[in-house]
Amino acid sequence: MKASFLAAICIATIPGAAGQDRPTSPCPFDGFSANPKLAEIATAKSTTGYFGCQSAKDCLPAKLAPGDPFVVFQVAGDWTCGYISQAKGAGPGWVRSKEIRPVPFDAAPAPEAWVGTWANGPDRIQVQTAKAAGKLELHGEASWQGHGDVVHTGEFTGEAAPNGNHLHFVEDGAESCTVDLTLIGNYLVANDNDRCGGANVRFWGVWTRARK
Repeated sequence: MKASFLAAICIATIPGAAGQDRPTSPCPFDGFSANPKLAEIATAKSTTGYFGCQSAKDCLPAKLAPGDPFVVFQVAGDWTCGYISQAKGAGPGWVRSKEIRPVPFDAAPAPEAWVGTWANGPDRIQVQTAKAAGKLELHGEASWQGHGDVVHTGEFTGEAAPNGNHLHFVEDGAESCTVDLTLIGNYLVANDNDRCGGANVRFWGVWTRARK
């Protein structure tokens, strides 16, 4: 399944990682696509991923736990470049291709599958069924902590109808906040247009259901 999954994503191979003990090139990141490919760390025990690779010596190791989500970008031989998401932080990096597996998902989930409170660190997206048939009511809150007491915040509120396991939300207003959500298993992969709040406030990344 792993080989067919990596072949099916049809992403161009990039040099610098094939056959290496660790990657020797950066993992480029330019936001999340409208059709993200989500995987999980599939090892029985913790493994190692790498951030910030300009060469093998520049790679910064990061301990990854089984089940950590990983948004796949590109494949390079023995390595896969993607967005690593874990409790201590998130960002683009490399993981050995043999150590990830695709997250199964429903391509046409019921509206109730979206309902709940989704978390990405301290940020939250609340999803409820709306009065209008087929629509969901959304409310998101996020923040960015700068130097000292500098805090930027953002939010969005409104309704949207899912299309399969995708949901495209556009808030009313001249500087419209746009948020795209993809429901993949027990995760939401989110992206926005950088107009949903103050500087550096983003509704993106991998979101999980908030613990009560």
